Amino acid sequence: MAAKKGNDYAKKLKTAEIKKMAYEQYCNHLAQGKTKRSWYFEHPDLILGWESMEKYIAEDEDLDPIHKEVAWCKGYQKWENVVSDSAEGKNKNANTASLQMLMRNKYDWDKENSSEKETQQPLIQKMAKKWREKK
Repeated sequence: MAAKKGNDYAKKLKTAEIKKMAYEQYCNHLAQGKTKRSWYFEHPDLILGWESMEKYIAEDEDLDPIHKEVAWCKGYQKWENVVSDSAEGKNKNANTASLQMLMRNKYDWDKENSSEKETQQPLIQKMAKKWREKK
């Protein structure tokens, strides 16, 4: 989205220092298990949202995407550990309904991808197919 005339907020990440600061904050945000959609960067020189940061990561050679990937994994692991601790009874205070909603919405736990959808069949059909193959 283009900035309105007279708006100074849509400036670019010009200096290496500001670029590094924004990227580190973005990665730290993801590593905490937060969604990219709630990230923003405010600096006296510019304001930046997650969509712009994603574009910079995709286009700027100085921003190695592996750092974002590792940060996302750390965030995923954080919530995975909470779910695991809850399931094992180590965290009896965990709100399982909230955890379930978070994992479904944030990580698409209950969404089927098209390749899985095509191969999923009712159990009886799978068993019948195996039985026919044995004949």
